[in-house]
Parts: sequence; structure tokens; C-alpha cells
Amino acid sequence: MPEQPCARCGRPIPPERLEALPETRVCVACAAAMGGSDFELVPVEERTSKAESYKHRFGVAGLARVPKPIVPVRRKT
Repeated sequence: MPEQPCARCGRPIPPERLEALPETRVCVACAAAMGGSDFELVPVEERTSKAESYKHRFGVAGLARVPKPIVPVRRKT
């Protein structure tokens, strides 16, 4: 797997992290600084039921993964 730089600090993301989370854009240290992940879960309403059903009247929510904005940081030299 090719080495991928962190979108926040520029350091290489470890291959083990990329293997476990292929969609990640940040290294472990930056993910911890950002609150644990570079994605957040956002509730979205799903309307897949019939108009007269209980689910339709009271709503059913699902979750969507939305990438958090990444602000690059300067590394101390």
C-alpha cells in the first residue's frame, strides 16, 4: 500500500491505520486532536415507508458519515 501523508500535519499515515481505515485522511495523533476521528455521524431522515405506517408518521433516522473539515497545522521544527 502506498504511503499517504496526513491531511492535517503532513506526516505519513502508518500502513496499519490505512489497512484498518482505508478512508482515513489523518494520522492517529491528528485524529485524537480532532476528537477521535476525521468523520462525524450526522442523523438523516429516511422516508422509505408507506404513508399510513407508524414509521412514516414518526420518522426513522439513519446515520451518515460526513468528513470533518481539516485545518492544516504547522509542524514544529
